[in-house]
Amino acid sequence: MMDNQPRVQKNNYHLICAASATPPGQSGLAVLRMSGPGSTKAADEIFLAYGSQARLVSQMQGYTCAFGKISDPQTGQMIDQAVVTVFKAPHSYTGEDVVEISCHGGTAVKQAILDCLFRLGVSAAEPGEFTRRAFLNGKIDLVQAEAVMDLIQAGAKKSSLAAASQLQGALSGKMRQISQALYDIQAEIELVLEFPEHDEEEDPASGLEGRLSAVRETVERLSATFRQGRMLREGLTVVIAGRPNAGKSSLLNALAGYDRSIVTPVPGTTRDTVEEIIDMSGLPVRLVDTAGMRDTEDFVEQQGVDRARAALNQADLVFWLISPPLENLENEKKMIYEAGLEKPVLIIGKEDLEDSRTLYQTVSREFSEYKLMTFSALRPEGLDPIRQAISEHYEQSGSRYGDDLIITNSRHHALLLEAADVLREAERALNQHVPLDMVASLLRSGAEACASITGDQVSDKLVQTIFSRFCVGK
Repeated sequence: MMDNQPRVQKNNYHLICAASATPPGQSGLAVLRMSGPGSTKAADEIFLAYGSQARLVSQMQGYTCAFGKISDPQTGQMIDQAVVTVFKAPHSYTGEDVVEISCHGGTAVKQAILDCLFRLGVSAAEPGEFTRRAFLNGKIDLVQAEAVMDLIQAGAKKSSLAAASQLQGALSGKMRQISQALYDIQAEIELVLEFPEHDEEEDPASGLEGRLSAVRETVERLSATFRQGRMLREGLTVVIAGRPNAGKSSLLNALAGYDRSIVTPVPGTTRDTVEEIIDMSGLPVRLVDTAGMRDTEDFVEQQGVDRARAALNQADLVFWLISPPLENLENEKKMIYEAGLEKPVLIIGKEDLEDSRTLYQTVSREFSEYKLMTFSALRPEGLDPIRQAISEHYEQSGSRYGDDLIITNSRHHALLLEAADVLREAERALNQHVPLDMVASLLRSGAEACASITGDQVSDKLVQTIFSRFCVGK
């Protein structure tokens, strides 16, 4: 009997993927997503719309929804009441037929609905599979696909705005402009190579050098934004350092807005790095409190000092606290110089103490080349200049060319560096009158590096690697 044949063979439901698009755990609502040819037919098996004329999901128009009940097709038992929304190919996120089920967010409910679909032959979605299908079906390019995950993971406003810009296609458009400019130059060279008698200029490279230089400078401008872009994606790392009991933990707590680190009058309380990520005026900032820097015979404390030094090596910005009483300024200088810090911001802590005023004057004389600030845990209004110093460091880390686009992805940055290197070599080749076929080969390599950013030219293995990092359901 045909009715006894496995549904997966009859309906090809194995071409469909399904997963929860909302996080695990309990919630008021959850969204389950299906994508693939036959998604609406699979939904027919478990969903019945309420109303005088019950509608099948497969009969619904795209961008419409229906309220009804979800039932187990084997037992007929109702599982939940839900809203089903239909998106028809190619006008959907993935470019395929997509069905989204908005159900109650209980763990058992979600799993029961998914189990019904899996028994029908629907496949469990792999990490990033919905976005991967969108990429493979030409709905988005690779930059936009990566921006989807950046947008999901963005913890601050500026991070989300940068991701949204890339999702909208700003970077993709710029990279295609660069690639097209390189292909145009390459085409002119190929024309000269193919029909040398048609070239009216004595030097066929004449005029190409300026155009190639302009493209290379554009690539370098984009690459130069990565330092700032990395801060947006990973957070600007601010390390708070200094000798024991200088007020480092108090500063972290004040910036974080709550007691994240233990504060006591006993020196050496902090034995490990303590981190907190905060949103500072839309900028993600990773604060790192460190163990007090000093020579010690205590094995555990020494481990903390070693980790403090390691944190300093990874810092984007260092706040070095100096607080009264300070017995030996030369030792303080030695610690700062031995740490290899380029230009830490010096902060005179415990500003509320009388001795801090004298200390401020002394430090300002001895460290005249450093920015000097003050802080007191008893005066929170004093945090504004410190916050301003963080914001200024971020702004000053941007590209000196002032591009609006910001590179936030290390893969994009590496490919831009590769393209810039190749284009510099092509410029040198033109200047040295190297045979044009070699120049054309270099231009082709530069264009391929740019095309790899958008995914216009990319290996299947790279695609698989990128989407494996996505969460399930996206």
